[in-house]
Amino acid sequence: ERLDGSGYPSGLMGADIDRISRMAAICDAYDTLATGTRSDDGMNPAIVIQAMSSNPGWFDPGLMTAFTETMGSYPVGSIVKLRSQRLAMVVDQDPADHTRPKVRAFYSIAHKRMVSPEDIKLSDCYGEDEIAGIADPDAHGIADFPKLREKLFNGAARSG
Repeated sequence: ERLDGSGYPSGLMGADIDRISRMAAICDAYDTLATGTRSDDGMNPAIVIQAMSSNPGWFDPGLMTAFTETMGSYPVGSIVKLRSQRLAMVVDQDPADHTRPKVRAFYSIAHKRMVSPEDIKLSDCYGEDEIAGIADPDAHGIADFPKLREKLFNGAARSG
């Protein structure tokens, strides 16, 4: 269900939707968009957060804010461009600053090639490196990104 009545299964609106259902609507939309379907690989999690936040009539604003604060502006799994001209995947959140997560850099934009993965805790960079924006691996010619994402996640799990 969506606050504006455009959802399913009953097309309920506003106060007719109980709090648990409002929460479930946010989680369901995020999961579907970020993980995809059988025919779609899903979207960059940071783009999903932006898309969901840009449709204020769909979700409870207070719950959407809480969801974004919990997931972070750049949720785990997001692909970002760093100011250092590298692509990185968000591997962990910093509860004190959701705009400066821990990332795993894996690609040099300047050299157009993969680099040895490097974990960077952006909150400890003191401004030397930071997220410059959301990135699309396909635009950089990175083949079979779902497989690479799995490798990056596995490496992040091992490094703790």
